[in-house]
Amino acid sequence: MASSFRKPPTESVTPPRRAPAGWHSDDTFSFNPVAGLELSSRLDPYWEQIWAPGSQAVWSTKDILDIPRVSPVYKKFHKSAEDALEQFFAGKFFDQKLSFLGVLDSWRTVTAQQAAAFTGMSEFAEANSAPLSSMFLSGLIDIGAFNDPIARLDKTLGTIYRPSDSSVFRKSIEPRLTYPEWLHITGGTPWSAGGQYDRHNVLATELALRCAEYLDIGAVLGEKYASVDLLAGSGLGKTVDNPDNRKADGVIVRKDGLRIAIELTANDGADFERKVRRWAELISERPLETSGLVVLYVTAGHPARLNTSSDPRVATHSTLLRVLREFPGRGPDSPSARIGIVSWDEWFPARHELSDHFLDLSANFATGHGSGPDRWELKSLMELPFVPRPEFDALAVTEQMKILGQSPWWLREGDHTRLIGSPLGRENMNSPVPPYYRGYDPKYRQFGVATGRLEGYKITLPDRLKAQWKTRNSE
Repeated sequence: MASSFRKPPTESVTPPRRAPAGWHSDDTFSFNPVAGLELSSRLDPYWEQIWAPGSQAVWSTKDILDIPRVSPVYKKFHKSAEDALEQFFAGKFFDQKLSFLGVLDSWRTVTAQQAAAFTGMSEFAEANSAPLSSMFLSGLIDIGAFNDPIARLDKTLGTIYRPSDSSVFRKSIEPRLTYPEWLHITGGTPWSAGGQYDRHNVLATELALRCAEYLDIGAVLGEKYASVDLLAGSGLGKTVDNPDNRKADGVIVRKDGLRIAIELTANDGADFERKVRRWAELISERPLETSGLVVLYVTAGHPARLNTSSDPRVATHSTLLRVLREFPGRGPDSPSARIGIVSWDEWFPARHELSDHFLDLSANFATGHGSGPDRWELKSLMELPFVPRPEFDALAVTEQMKILGQSPWWLREGDHTRLIGSPLGRENMNSPVPPYYRGYDPKYRQFGVATGRLEGYKITLPDRLKAQWKTRNSE
């Protein structure tokens, strides 16, 4: 692990200009085995500066497409919403399309390459592919591009996706899904477009994806599953006073169930200080052994502003230290020991590089016994001691996330249908349902053969599932 000790700045200390030495991602073991979808093949959304400071992406929606225009569009986009919906359900890669929707529902805004990496489907890296065009033309998703008028980005590099702010999912998709399919996408909560902050969301998604690729962890959760209520309230069988829909930007879950709530920030201000104080208040009310909760702030100011007067690192460290002084104590269960801060370039010092500090999730904590710079200590979140109480099932989240499309595909491999009580997924079957089931008597009954008042009627699958199963078996 890293041998260098880097202390963060305080009010009067300028951040060091040199980040820890990095390993190129190609020289580091990755859990993502698909060539072309790994980190080194993706656009680096931070160091390649895909946005100028303060800018956002340019988006196209189904409503905009319907406006008469001079500029031509791909032939695949000349299709009605009704035909697009039918293509969505009848076309290939249906399971992967459901996973893709789960990614958007949870992470909100992703690049085309991030979507491909999460799902394992390279087709999602191209906006004009049939699966993507059917979802766009139905009004289910929006397609965007990085706003750079002089750059010529490859079509697989310059594309981003987000869920459309429409009722298409609720009215046209959800009614035709089975319960497991709906659960796979939404996690049992309503589909939502959520907060749309292009650069912020893409960086948070990239951070979680890199953690899943290069760290031996249990799960990563998107913004949708990073609410204060889930992390410290109903998710623990408790109540949080005034949760007011507060969310972190994502969660890294260690294999032992420790939850690291990620807060990505690009600037300091009143809102930043307010968030830090509310996290500190919550942590002081929720012992680590009953919540497994720690918070990590990742400062990600624009690369063009690093080591300038606009660099947010000095101000964010100072604000964090000022707030933590309101919560005395530096023991292992204190807010000072459970709220850390690190800058993006400390973990990722250059394009496609990973530092030792990232590989052991090292961050700065205000637990030192001195003042000023001596107040800060570099600690590894991968080595933070965590022993949950017997009544706290800290591992439940790592199991449940395996059925959600928002999870990277390699973290949800295998048959996890036991989690929803379904008999599906048995090997060597010619239909998606078991040939026999147990009725109310101890004898087996053949599936599809009705009994009682329905005797004589043939029970079959819904038309959509029959067509879907036929398509899968023919591929």
